[in-house]
Amino acid sequence: MIFLVLQLAGAAALLLWSVRLIRTGVERAYSVQLRRWMRHSAKSLPSASATGALAALMLQSSTAVAVLTTNFAAAGTLTAVVGLAILLGADVGSAVVAQILLVRASWLAPLLLLVGVSLFLRAQKRTIRQTGRILIGIALVFVSLDMIGLATTPLRESEGVLAVMRYLSTDPVSAFLIGAAFAWVVHSSVAAILLFVTLVVQQILSVEAAVALVLGANLGGAVIAFTLTLGARLSARRIVIGNLILRGGGALIGLCAFAWLQPGLGWLGTLPFRQVINFHLLFNVVVLLIGFPLIHSVT
Repeated sequence: MIFLVLQLAGAAALLLWSVRLIRTGVERAYSVQLRRWMRHSAKSLPSASATGALAALMLQSSTAVAVLTTNFAAAGTLTAVVGLAILLGADVGSAVVAQILLVRASWLAPLLLLVGVSLFLRAQKRTIRQTGRILIGIALVFVSLDMIGLATTPLRESEGVLAVMRYLSTDPVSAFLIGAAFAWVVHSSVAAILLFVTLVVQQILSVEAAVALVLGANLGGAVIAFTLTLGARLSARRIVIGNLILRGGGALIGLCAFAWLQPGLGWLGTLPFRQVINFHLLFNVVVLLIGFPLIHSVT
């Protein structure tokens, strides 16, 4: 059991590091373009949210977008309304990131490693080298997910683990709180979602428990940005506070609705893991659409 826990912890650590590696590569290679796009996204709320989604896709993190947006607001470059629209779009973008990282062919990881390492070691231009870093990070995400799958395979035969997972299926509140706490501890809702969905793939976690964990991870993701910007001006922090109200409050409402209505998720996909990951994307899209009319109220 100690060896299994060590394997799982190592795989989760690699997943966190891989996501950070991608974000570092994007920040070093495309930070100027990214900042320019964000500063010029105030034409309309839809364009602001589209910019946020694109930024989250590039940075692999809505939290990084939240920190950037807060800095712009503190400098007077963005209004709180536009900043919140960017952040709501970033939440959708991070959900799309999880979708992309779960769809892969077996040959893709070694190919990305080969190309990424070649670019990073041989290229002279900074942008090309950092592109290689990004490709390496994506490949390592795939490797870490495979490691998580291998590490959790024996757990399907553990009665103790299965009993805990069955309990989470009957106690969505506990699952919700665990998901929120885990996302906050690892400081990455994307990594948390990928881990939960991988457990569903391994048939260790039920769809019901995974949905509660995913909703909790959405709350945890909003809390991360809130805690990271505690030192910013209140006028700038209104962005992350508004996101916490909409995304975190939406997660709480979603948990209550799911526990009460117990809807079937078959229409979201034929496979259990696909139902969970599609639910995550749908939740953030709904928060974005509902949040648009409320942006002025919560900021």
